[in-house]
Amino acid sequence: MNETPIPPLQIEQQGALRVISLHRPRALNALDLNLIEALDKALSDAFADDAVASIWLQSTESRAFCAGGDVKALYQAAVNQRADVQRAEATRYFSAEYQLDAKIEHSPKPIVMWGRGLIMGGGWGLFAGGNLRLVDASARLAMPELQIGLFPDVGAAHFLQQPDWRAGTVIGCSGIHLTADDAVALGYADACLDEAAAGVLRDWLAAGGEPDDWTVPAPADAVTRRRDDWRTALNALPEPSVSDWMQHIAQAEFDPFKQAASQWQTGSSLSVALTWHHFRRLRGASRVEVLNQDLMVGAHAVAEREFLEGVRALLVDKDKSPAWLYPSVISVPMNLIDRFYRPMPGAPLITADPGQASADTQ
Repeated sequence: MNETPIPPLQIEQQGALRVISLHRPRALNALDLNLIEALDKALSDAFADDAVASIWLQSTESRAFCAGGDVKALYQAAVNQRADVQRAEATRYFSAEYQLDAKIEHSPKPIVMWGRGLIMGGGWGLFAGGNLRLVDASARLAMPELQIGLFPDVGAAHFLQQPDWRAGTVIGCSGIHLTADDAVALGYADACLDEAAAGVLRDWLAAGGEPDDWTVPAPADAVTRRRDDWRTALNALPEPSVSDWMQHIAQAEFDPFKQAASQWQTGSSLSVALTWHHFRRLRGASRVEVLNQDLMVGAHAVAEREFLEGVRALLVDKDKSPAWLYPSVISVPMNLIDRFYRPMPGAPLITADPGQASADTQ
């Protein structure tokens, strides 16, 4: 007997507040096309409803706001296919995900994000676009794409580098996990709230309060200390060179830097080199500009052996022994990086105006 599919969202109207809850608990809310399309529609409905003054996006699963994109499904669609088919499958998935990110970033109504547990990859892409970005103490934020032969996409070259490009570049190139204190200290989250405080804020918004009028709590002493620790570590970095930074970070005593050095032991050197180049190339670009570059680079990346091998090792066979192409970042040839920036004729244009997305092409 066929089971009735479980809707990937739970939606509730609380006064003037539309509460949208991601609901793929077994997958930790990994973004498959079904969830992306459902969330896109839910947001359009909220935008069009005069009863909705603001939107609250959360998860029904306390372990994860969203653990990232469903790259395993993308792998299954791409493996053993011709390169043009692989790029087409990647474009189909990424264009839907990135247009959703742009829709959130340019929402006509304020969106409050409440991130509990894992906020990773595509999940951070959703979270970053909120007008008010809240976490709880369990939150862990990361862009871990170097472990699967990809790069931090979803506009990360914009939102990771906004507060401090040095922090964003380290985080993007290493895949380190940030705590809630790290996220607030670095400006990636506005405040850390527990369940009770989040409930009070939801009630206030439901009664007609506006997110811009909410008084953000003063950071805890632990956050202030963490901000100072990050500032000291970042100020000690040498002149920008990926190999010099990696060498410096590998010798540092700062805990996040130790974690970065550990991630580099198992991650793809090609991913690190591509991320460094991509972030430097797009420093200062808008979120939409970055998303369009991500679409091109991501489509080419999925057609590379590195991505297929990374997903195979981590998520399919789970042997955690990927056969990466390059032993170190300095061994990655620059002409290979250039290959990721070949134009993709006919690819959809990611735009701040969702109504134009299907009409325009790059």
